[in-house]
Amino acid sequence: MKIVGLMAARNEQWCLGLSARAALMWLDELVILVHASTDNTSQIAFDIAVEHPGRVVILCEDDPVWREMAHRQRMLEEARLRSATHICYIDADEVLTGNLLQSVPGQTSQRIRGLFNLIPKHSILQIPWLALRGSIGQVHVAGPWADNQVASFGFNDSPELCWKARGEEKYDFHHRQPMGRPLVPWTPLGGLSPMHPSRRDAGLMHLQFVQGRRLRAKQALYKVTEVLRWPGREPIEMVDQRYNLAVYGQYKTPGPGWTGPQGLAQAPMDLWWGPYAHLMCHLDTKQIPWQEAEVLKAIEEHGVKRFAGLDLFGIGEVSAHQRA
Repeated sequence: MKIVGLMAARNEQWCLGLSARAALMWLDELVILVHASTDNTSQIAFDIAVEHPGRVVILCEDDPVWREMAHRQRMLEEARLRSATHICYIDADEVLTGNLLQSVPGQTSQRIRGLFNLIPKHSILQIPWLALRGSIGQVHVAGPWADNQVASFGFNDSPELCWKARGEEKYDFHHRQPMGRPLVPWTPLGGLSPMHPSRRDAGLMHLQFVQGRRLRAKQALYKVTEVLRWPGREPIEMVDQRYNLAVYGQYKTPGPGWTGPQGLAQAPMDLWWGPYAHLMCHLDTKQIPWQEAEVLKAIEEHGVKRFAGLDLFGIGEVSAHQRA
């Protein structure tokens, strides 16, 4: 079995040094696609490649247009050149809980590698998607970012599997599992109920929620991109609601009495983060999100009216100091 991970990174210097090194603690090899980055992402990727000779492949994509499916397909093809038998897709802002790196009692292999070895034919390994909100020590245990949250994470490779833009409009976002055959999920860790010590004690930690400013900027850029690249594909209200959910935990913009997302609890730090203690120096959640400048650029170029009906979470309306 040879597990090759796929990780796309655009201006991810705030977390790539952690997430890529953490992934290499259990993957055989990692393909990193550096996309149009203007920060230190490229150098971080090359430093990691030097640290892990022969185990890291770096692909570069200079076109600033975010062609997500094409990027995933390019990485998949590279993994196949590396003779991968199993594929893992992991974002640059995701880290596996550390307890999945432990060995299974009576066996020498890591728990996560054991799961990959057991993936049923034609199935997709899905594991709990753990939304860390406000800090790396706080996790959603109730609400839309806890209930039924699983991430398609790995599969046995097969020639018919691929990623490509969908429909006549070539829609390019939000299709994590590969295409080419119907989705057959395999969820050996559970994760289809609110967090419980025996049901959601392990999974994939999602860091996009850790800093509010970055979360808002990322979702605002998604909204702006959808309007510019696929105008009229969906009503503006649907676009707005899709990305409001990440920020507010609900579809509608809340009123002045809103106090923030609810349903949070303390994360088990030793279980989830203990094995990564030596890597935490590579995480800097306070860096200014690059997506803010992209949203402001779009507003300046296309005008405010082009994005009427979108809640852009204050970007373009208040100072950077107030957004922090």
